Amino acid sequence: MTRKRAKGEGSIFFDSTKERWCAEITLPNGKRRKKRAKTQKEVQDWLFEQRKSMNSGLSFKDDKVTFGAFLTRYMDEVAAHTLRPGTLKSYHHWVNGHIIPEIGYIKLSSLQPEHLQNLYSTKLNEGLSKRTVQYMHSIIHRALNQAVKWRVIPYNPASMVTPPKPNKKEFATLSANQAKALIESVEDVRWRTIYTVAILMGLRKSEILGLRWEDIDFKRSTVSISNIIYEINGTIHSGAPKTERSRRTVAMPGYVAQSLLEYQELTKRNAGLVFTTSTGNPISQRNLSRHFYGALEKAGLPHIRFHDLRHTAATLLLKENVHPKIVQEMLGHSSITLTLDTYSHVMPSIQKEAADKMDGIFKG
Repeated sequence: MTRKRAKGEGSIFFDSTKERWCAEITLPNGKRRKKRAKTQKEVQDWLFEQRKSMNSGLSFKDDKVTFGAFLTRYMDEVAAHTLRPGTLKSYHHWVNGHIIPEIGYIKLSSLQPEHLQNLYSTKLNEGLSKRTVQYMHSIIHRALNQAVKWRVIPYNPASMVTPPKPNKKEFATLSANQAKALIESVEDVRWRTIYTVAILMGLRKSEILGLRWEDIDFKRSTVSISNIIYEINGTIHSGAPKTERSRRTVAMPGYVAQSLLEYQELTKRNAGLVFTTSTGNPISQRNLSRHFYGALEKAGLPHIRFHDLRHTAATLLLKENVHPKIVQEMLGHSSITLTLDTYSHVMPSIQKEAADKMDGIFKG
């Protein structure tokens, strides 16, 4: 075998027996790696990447691991210990049912942005929504971030992909008069108090059902959100909110405090969950939704989701010129940008009122 070393490249040579250019490199573990190709440039590029990886300290032990095998390891070693059960179940669904079957065969070290972009396009063509595909992208991005931390790959290819942007989600709200009508139409003090908390404080369904008496400070007029109730396969669980922003203390309106005190006096309880069934068990989200829809119908109000009471609270406050930052903190949004984007439709009327007030200042 005749070797013609490229000028200045001690580890690149032409293998005349196979009529291919060849590059070799010795790994930190003493093993040698070889690459053959028809062109000298191809092996030069390969060698450059190998040297760059070695210089950055990347591990070569997982070079032959597929993306699917890595995702399985990630799910077992990271996701299983960091995600809530419901979120973990969702991850397993998308990883095992959609991601691995499509691109799991690709070597992790060979995964490119175009592989991911093609995956998203395929799933959209199959009929999945933009929001669903965006969620799939977030799973992949999070997993590949871990691969970078493990120094298995030099960069996250998902960071170089443009995921689909979901269409803005429409939601309905109640007017102030409609919200009052709903509260006043509910005779059962337990359910009436639940709707009062939802409308006046904008708490999530899981947060309301997870409220404990110890979370309510009547002296300081605050409610701490530190426990939630959620369901997996029909089984009710309790746990901490998912994010730091969700774990918060919210000012309690006097109207809410009065309703809670009335309810407490009726139940004669000041420990454990605030809202329970007649047998003292947690209320399921399904039963809450069922009662809510019945209450709307009884009050002659339009059919909306329970979550829309949260939107109602935010909209009413913003229309009263409460600063969006305060609304963000009350709702537990991750950023004020999310709050502004979600309720941008309320802003024009607020801006018009601000302009009218400015007119009043200088015309008066």
